[in-house]
Amino acid sequence: MNADIEFFDCNARIGRPTVFRAGQITTKAELLAEMDSTGIDRALIYHTLGAEWSPFDGNHALLAEMEGEDRLFPCLVGLPVGTGEMPDADALAAQVRARCGAVRFYPKDHSFSLADWSMGSTFEALTAQRVPVIIDINQTNWDEISQILGAHSNLPLIVLNTYYRVDRFLYPLWETHDNLYLETTTYQTYRGIESVCGRFGPQRLVFGTNLPELEVGGAISAILYADISDEAKAAIAGGTLKRLLGFDEA
Repeated sequence: MNADIEFFDCNARIGRPTVFRAGQITTKAELLAEMDSTGIDRALIYHTLGAEWSPFDGNHALLAEMEGEDRLFPCLVGLPVGTGEMPDADALAAQVRARCGAVRFYPKDHSFSLADWSMGSTFEALTAQRVPVIIDINQTNWDEISQILGAHSNLPLIVLNTYYRVDRFLYPLWETHDNLYLETTTYQTYRGIESVCGRFGPQRLVFGTNLPELEVGGAISAILYADISDEAKAAIAGGTLKRLLGFDEA
């Protein structure tokens, strides 16, 4: 592995899921051990409790787990502010930015809309603090993604869990919006990384593993063996994510 390429995972999880597989990673210690064995330097992590049950309780559990840990950074699970279940959007955004973190949303699982009548004030608060938003494509659709990108052009939006036939959605959006980013682990288009780098630049892609649901080797290999420059590999592996999370300001 190129020693100059640092891997920063944008999509990892701790906590026991409802559907548990024997031997599956659930704890911070297990996650760090897996990162050590596979060469991942840092990770942006969320808690299963926040994703599957209670965002408020899950975020509290995540932050408690991360006390004193300098390789893990919080990805809190958010909700619309209208019901009062979450802290004030401005306070949440400031808290996350101070920790070099991000926020992810589950509109289908948690029963809310991503439209501005529901989420506009939250997206505005996150934009003001330059906090990245992360969302699984299975929780939304490309029309909603387009609406968010257009209405909040300075909000970094990272889309997860795509597949090999997404270029006809991605390319038109990338032609118009600079604030759309794609996690690489499930983007398995043949020579897709090379094509994206050649047309739009490596800064459109960010490394992620979806630990512990997927194995790490394929995600790392896709970057290391791509026919792109070492500088481009470094940007995808961690450079762009560090910039989005505000590492240059920390």
